[in-house]
This record gives sequence, structure tokens and C-alpha cells, in this order.
Amino acid sequence: MLERYALSPMKELWTLEAQYQRWLAVELAALEALEELGQVPPGTAQLVRARARLDVAKILAAEREVGHDLIAFLWVLEEEVGPEGRWLHFGLTSSDVKDTALALLLREALEILAAKARELGEVLVLRAREHKNTVMLGRTHGQWAELTTFGLKFLLWYDELRRVEERLVRAKEAVSVGKLSGAVGTYGFFPPEAEERALRRLGLAPCPVASQVISRDRYAEVFFALASAASLVEKIALEIRLLSRAEVGEVAEGRPEGSSAMPHKRNPILSERLCGLARLVRAALGPALENNALWHERDMSHSSVERVLFPQSFVLVDYMLSRAAKLLRELVVFPERMRRNVEEARGFPFSEGLLLALVRAGMGRKEAHGLVAELSRRAAAEGRPLAAVAQEEARVRALVPDLAAIFCPERALAHVEAIYRRVLGG
Repeated sequence: MLERYALSPMKELWTLEAQYQRWLAVELAALEALEELGQVPPGTAQLVRARARLDVAKILAAEREVGHDLIAFLWVLEEEVGPEGRWLHFGLTSSDVKDTALALLLREALEILAAKARELGEVLVLRAREHKNTVMLGRTHGQWAELTTFGLKFLLWYDELRRVEERLVRAKEAVSVGKLSGAVGTYGFFPPEAEERALRRLGLAPCPVASQVISRDRYAEVFFALASAASLVEKIALEIRLLSRAEVGEVAEGRPEGSSAMPHKRNPILSERLCGLARLVRAALGPALENNALWHERDMSHSSVERVLFPQSFVLVDYMLSRAAKLLRELVVFPERMRRNVEEARGFPFSEGLLLALVRAGMGRKEAHGLVAELSRRAAAEGRPLAAVAQEEARVRALVPDLAAIFCPERALAHVEAIYRRVLGG
């Protein structure tokens, strides 16, 4: 049972040990750059790299003593390395290391999410093709609308997912910058040439201009990408919940949850959970935007917020994308119930077709709209099909002799294939 509590690749990124490893990578890259420029004795970087050991417990103990996480990290590291450790962090400030290490973290975390998004996309395309011709009621305002197909719902979600993926890519580009420019970004004791060399080693570009920190608008872009991913998952999960209602009964989760009190229940619990988690992810966007306005060259008001929001949001979106793929992969679909619901709509989804046929035959739109509305009210009150009630109306018979051609699902869905070609290609 213990394996279920193992850390996922996403959760592994946010451990203290992983954080210290990234800090060390930044410090070593900076040290090597200074050595290349002749500002550090030859062989220093190689020696430090060989001797560097990260003892999480010792670092935490030192932090309790000094009250500063990066100072504690450097104290312990220098003790492990020996005299050459004095060259670590030379000309740098804490945010140089932390923001640059954060870029390494975010880049990797966004790559994980991009992979999860692709997995979800594969499921969406598979089920879109499977149900391209599964006819069902469309619903607007919760009321019967025109006919659609179940596959078009998956296709719509897939199209939106592609935009989510683009946002994740743009967010990765926005945060793939580092900063090794000192206490207020002026390169007082660490030259731009060294920054360029160090960041090249880390696969990052230099931030064109910075204060003590990298501007937080870059990270707000990340949170928007995460929020958009969460909102798409909620959009999917909400539709599953609505179609799972007893009155609709067109789908069911692969493993719905029962009730302790009512044995008949088949609750869409995973869909409900995903909808709830989306609220947490979206809630991070406001504080992320507020983090951009800091006192002068920097204050600490953003730090505590980011320590909570970054791991929480990334872990949640990672979970949500994985579970959304599982939800749709295992989703049980009831096409026969969809057909029955279409039949129970008694032709009302074709009211626009009747309206337009009357207009095409010469009746004014206002008159035609009023007539079809009246026929619809009569059909609803009498519990009869709209086509039968319309057939009894002399004005309809005179202008539209072939009602069967109007109340025809194939005609209403004639362009579904064109929509698929637009989204998926030939």
C-alpha cells in the first residue's frame, strides 16, 4: 500500500532536497563563469563541485539558527567544501539564486503539464472520433435546443485544449530567464558577461533588466496558463455531471460513488472533485498579479504567497489533467438514452428549421416566428409532436408541404464532418 503515497514526478520537483539541488546548480554555474573570466582561482569550481554535499537536516538546523534559508544553505555548503567555498555566491544576492533556480523548476514543471495535456488530447480525439455520429440533444439555458452529436463536445474541448497547450508553451518561454545581476540588478559585483555564461550553462536567457528580483508579471502568465487548464477541466467535468443527472442519464462515470444512506446512488464524484479544485487554481491568479507591485527594487510580500501558490497550483493542475484523461477514457456513454431523449423532445429541436422554411416560402419572419412559437406551445400543452401539430395548421400546409424533410436529424447535422475537418484535418 505504501506505493500509492510515493511522490509523483511533479511533487518531486517541490521537495526541499530538489530546491537545494537547483540552488547548487545555479551557484556552480555562477562560480564556473567567474573562473572562466579569471575572477576566481583556477580549479576552484571543479573542486567545489566534487566536494559539495547537501545535508537537508543540517541546512534546516542552520536556518533555525540564522533565520535565513539561503544563508543557511551557504553556511553548510561552505563547511562541506572547505576554504574554496568562500567563492560561492560571490557578487550575488539571494534572489539571483532563487529566481534563477525557480526558472529551472518552472520550466520542468510546465513540461510535465504539457505532457499531461497531450495525453488528455489523445483521449479527447479518440472519443471525438468514436462519437462523431452519436446524435443527442443540444441544450442551451438547460432547455432543449437543436441536435448535436456527442463527439462534437469532445472536439470542442480538444480545440480549447490546444489553446491551453499554447499558453503553457508561452508561459515556459516567459519564465525561462535567469538573473545574476546583484542586489538591485546593476551588476555591481557580478559582470553581465559572467551572467551570460552561467545562464547559458543552465539553458536560460538573461533577464534583460531586473531589480533585485525578476518581474513577477512573468509568473502571473504562468498562473493564467494554469487557471485556463483548470477551467477547461472544470468545463469537461461540469458537462459530465449535467449529463449524469438522473433526469438526463446519458453518461456515467466509469466508477461512480455510492451513498451511505441511499444504495441506488451513482454519484459523479470525480467530476465534482475536479470542479471544486478548479476554484483553488483560479484563486491563485489574483495574488499572482498582485505580486508584481513591490516596494522600490524589492520587498518580501511576494515570497510567502509564491511558496504556497506555486506548489499547490502545479500539483493540482497535474492531478486534474491526469484525472480528466481517466474520467473521459472510462466514461460510460448511453447512446440509446440519448436517442430516447431526442424522441421525448417531440420535434422541438427542429423549430428553427420550420421557422426558416416558412420564411423561405414567403412568410414574414415576425409572423413565422409567432406561428411556430404558438404551435410549439400547443404541442407542449397537448403532449404531442410538433410536426403533427404543424401539419394541422393550414398556413403551414400551404407553404411547407414536405414537413418530413424539416424534421430530419441528418439534415440538421449535415455539416458535422466539415467541423471535424477544420479541427482535426482531413
